Amino acid sequence: MPKFNAKKVSKVKDFDPDASYSVKNINGGTFAIAHSKKELKQLMKSDADVVYDESKGKLYFNANGEKKGWGKKKKSGLLANFKGKPELNAENFEGLSAHKGDAITGDDIKDQITALQDELSDTKVSKLYGKTLIDGKKGLKSIIKVGKKEGYKFDKKELGIALEEMDDAGAFSDIELDDAALATLLGMGGSQQQAGTSS
Repeated sequence: MPKFNAKKVSKVKDFDPDASYSVKNINGGTFAIAHSKKELKQLMKSDADVVYDESKGKLYFNANGEKKGWGKKKKSGLLANFKGKPELNAENFEGLSAHKGDAITGDDIKDQITALQDELSDTKVSKLYGKTLIDGKKGLKSIIKVGKKEGYKFDKKELGIALEEMDDAGAFSDIELDDAALATLLGMGGSQQQAGTSS
């Protein structure tokens, strides 16, 4: 079983998804995935023990807890470079479990949507909400695009289901639609009524 050590950075050329890796001096730690530079910076200050930068294929040991940086050189920091930037998860590592608790890395997509909403201006949220009501597919694409810029990675199908459930629960009832979206929706409602009466 390959064992990673911060003293000597490993190069993993041929990644085997069934292989089991381990990290020296860690037993029962947590594993987190950073999908963007912003997420990597946030996870650097989290209590995740091992962090994988998916965009670069780099694996880090965070020995510093929630303090800034990775910790002491040669004892923490970069552990390995994975060629081809494969998808990794906690199951690839002996004794590690998935990191939970951060809004940005949390397993619950609804928490991530709420966190993203908090980061955006009311105007931006209003526009995205209006777009989603008018054209669901275009709206979802816009949310995914905006989310990516802010460091969130959404699956289109999951996002659609989560937004629908949140909307049904009244999570977006306090969002005011901008005039353009309101006018379009009212216009759509009128044309649907006409279509209904003509049949």
